[in-house]
Parts: sequence; C-alpha cells; structure tokens
Amino acid sequence: MVNKLTEKIKIQPSDVDCNNYLSYPDIFALFQNIAVDQSEILGYDQSVLTPKGLFWVTSKCKVKINERPKQGEYVDLSTWPEKPDRIRGRRNYTFEKEGKRLIEATSEWAIIDRNTNRLYMINNLYDESFEFCPEKVLTDPFTRFTTAFTGEPFAEYTVRSIDIDFEGHMNNVAYIRALIGLFSRKELEELDPKFIEVQYKTSCYEGDRLLWYRAETDEGVELCAKLGDGTEIFFAKLCR
Repeated sequence: MVNKLTEKIKIQPSDVDCNNYLSYPDIFALFQNIAVDQSEILGYDQSVLTPKGLFWVTSKCKVKINERPKQGEYVDLSTWPEKPDRIRGRRNYTFEKEGKRLIEATSEWAIIDRNTNRLYMINNLYDESFEFCPEKVLTDPFTRFTTAFTGEPFAEYTVRSIDIDFEGHMNNVAYIRALIGLFSRKELEELDPKFIEVQYKTSCYEGDRLLWYRAETDEGVELCAKLGDGTEIFFAKLCR
C-alpha cells in the first residue's frame, strides 16, 4: 500500500486569490482532496464508511506557509498518515517545488459512528503489514485556545446551501472561506499570515448564524465563531 501519496498538480485560476497566489482556503481544499485520494487507496474512503454508518472528520489543522505558489506553477502535493492511537489520528501534508518546501501542515482526524454519535476505533483501519512513513511535520502540540471571546461580535455569517457537504453540515473548507472573507484585501496583505491553525468544535448547518469574535495578539489575530446561544463552533489563529 502507498504510505505516502504524492500528486503533481498545477495551480489553476480557480485556486488563486486577487494577487495570483494560491489562496488560503484552497490550501485547505487541496489538503482535503488528496486526503480523500489516499483514503480510497487505503480502503477507508466514504464509499466504504457510509454503508457502515461511519464518517470521518478533521477536528484540527495547522499550516506553516513559507511561500505560496502562483497560478500556472506545478507543485508536488504529498500526504501521509501517522500511526493512530485508538480513536484519533494525525495526517501530514507538504507542498514542494523542485525540492523546496513551500507549505507544510498537520491535521488531527477521527471517525464518528452516526448511530451512536461516538468516536469509532480507527487503529484497526490499517493492515498489520502497513508501514507508516516516519516523517512528521509541525510536531508541536495544537493550541489550547483560552481567550474568552466576550463582548460584541465584529461580524456574522449565515451558513448557506453552498457551504453544506454531503453529510448535511458545513464543510471544513467552507469555514476557511468564511474566515478569510472576514478580512479586507488590505488587511490580509498587511497580516500576510505565515501560520494558520483552525479547530472545529462542533457542527453547524444551513441557516445557522455564526457570530464572529476577534482578539488581537502579539503574533497576529485569534478568532472564534459562535452560535447565538454561545455554543463555540470554530477557532482560528493567524500569525505573521
């Protein structure tokens, strides 16, 4: 089996932002796509999980950006899983061009049993002979968000039909698009984030109104999306 999957991709016009660089949301979208590609190879893609009442979710992801490729450039996008514990796994990603690492990321993922709404044991997904790639990226622990995020929200976003995935809830990449859309072009250029971390706390659905809270930090900005009842949905950190 393929323990590390690499695909050579061309950065398309639909992938780039107003400055012709691979957009922040599309970084996450390409990660999602190649993770699905490898899950098909490894035999636990959604076509296998759905009949069993299972679906896989990404709960956390952090990205280090050294350089964003431009439209028309070819890059090598790679992904590989780490050996999971009983119910949680980590997956690594890199963008490279001619041996130069442009972007690297790691995510934490799990599988949920929709019948019990509990985490499913994933340590049995892999064949005993499967050899995990030993390389790891961004090995520091994920952030523990402790900011209170009180006061008045600075923005809101109503979840639309185009944000919903086949499971009926807001797609992970749709959160990133909503997040980046909170910033003006000028703000994004000034911030020029080199590190992005996001954490998905619970699902939201079409028609839900997300209230966004923001806290400035020495490194950049932290954000939180909540429902009107105070339920925390999503956290993000963008650092210079």
